[in-house]
Amino acid sequence: MKQIWGKAFLSALEATGSVTEASTAAKISRVTVYAHRKSDEVFAKEWDDALDRAADTLEDEARRRAIEGTEEPVFHKGVKVGTIRKKSDVLLMFLLKGIRPQRWRESRATMAPAELNKMIEAEFERRSKEKDAETRAPVM
Repeated sequence: MKQIWGKAFLSALEATGSVTEASTAAKISRVTVYAHRKSDEVFAKEWDDALDRAADTLEDEARRRAIEGTEEPVFHKGVKVGTIRKKSDVLLMFLLKGIRPQRWRESRATMAPAELNKMIEAEFERRSKEKDAETRAPVM
């Protein structure tokens, strides 16, 4: 059964990056595609590959807009008199942060929640050991 809708779904997923749009294009419910993803490792891999290609397309477009820019109309007194090419510094910065985060990230440190929890637990453990040592130390 997947043969009938699978290729259409994966093709639309690659084109749109949206499971909702891809399932609509393949005329299949989202529930069904997620069930197949869960039960079929090959389909799950194809799904991930389609989303990777969709992401590549977005990155290519962001790079194009950042470097080449886009044409925007110029108006004078309500009349279009020409165009101007505008590049996107914001997109350029996002691309730089993505490709070299160690160099372009904000100065404030960011940390994954799991790593932060480990650090907090380690600090609690250290303080607990300090208190235990203080209570065991002879009083003079």
